[in-house]
Amino acid sequence: MKTARQLSISLLAITALAAYYTSYAMITDPTGGSLGLPFYLLNGTILTSYAISGWILLFTVAFFSTLTIIGIIRKLRFYSFLIMLQGFFICVFNIVQMLLLSETFIIQYIFLILGAGLIGLGVLQNQRKIVVDTEKRFKSGKKRGKY
Repeated sequence: MKTARQLSISLLAITALAAYYTSYAMITDPTGGSLGLPFYLLNGTILTSYAISGWILLFTVAFFSTLTIIGIIRKLRFYSFLIMLQGFFICVFNIVQMLLLSETFIIQYIFLILGAGLIGLGVLQNQRKIVVDTEKRFKSGKKRGKY
């Protein structure tokens, strides 16, 4: 269980750092030039600059990854759900990006795999938590003579 938590924190930290950097670059340079994103990718989309994508990335991926890391470290009861939710956000963000831009890049596939990995780690930790909670309830019920 400790290994899964550590792996989750590592993946979330990588995600958060990449999202902070990318969102900052998108917000400060809405043309996408600082990231090497061609401006023509936005043609035919509802977006007029990369700034909107930068703000969405900042809030849904960067900030939420940071909050999830804090939840894991503090061992909040629902941290496994936060991990799954963050993996879902990453996957949805990338799929929408692929659909809007009509071009795909290798980094999008990497982050899709990372999002799916976070979902899997969250499910694994949630199942483990259910088993541990059930064992605790069973043992406490046995001591009181319920079983």
